[in-house]
Amino acid sequence: MEFKVKEDNYNSLLKRKEVRVEVDHEGSGTPSRIEVKKAVAAKYGTKPENVYVIDVETKTGTQSATCELQVYDDPKVAASVVPKFIQVRDLPSEKRRQAIEQKAKKKEEKPKPEKAKPETSKEEKPKQEEKKEEKATPETPKKSKESTPK
Repeated sequence: MEFKVKEDNYNSLLKRKEVRVEVDHEGSGTPSRIEVKKAVAAKYGTKPENVYVIDVETKTGTQSATCELQVYDDPKVAASVVPKFIQVRDLPSEKRRQAIEQKAKKKEEKPKPEKAKPETSKEEKPKQEEKKEEKATPETPKKSKESTPK
């Protein structure tokens, strides 16, 4: 696995390097995030825990992947800036499963409170029905044959 740095910018506000890398992977599939993470950490002389792989994209029919990474100076800043789903996605498979299971347990422990439905009294229902019946059958005077003049 060989890689070429295509873009390297330093974001002083977030204290990180934003790196775009092209990885050539002739004869094998798209490299895993962990492999890319370790290779970039070795290149920049930092720990793999400070490197976050944001995106890995291989176009159809090619043997190269474009990777977007963020290399942080301080792991505390990274923990507060990087979204949780990316932090979980960059973990090794065993740790990722544990993190997902812990999240599921937390959801089970916190049941959602049910919304209270307003109760209607029994007296209100017949009144509403009576009003509907009155509107449905209006009283019209019937003409009788006797009252008509000849």
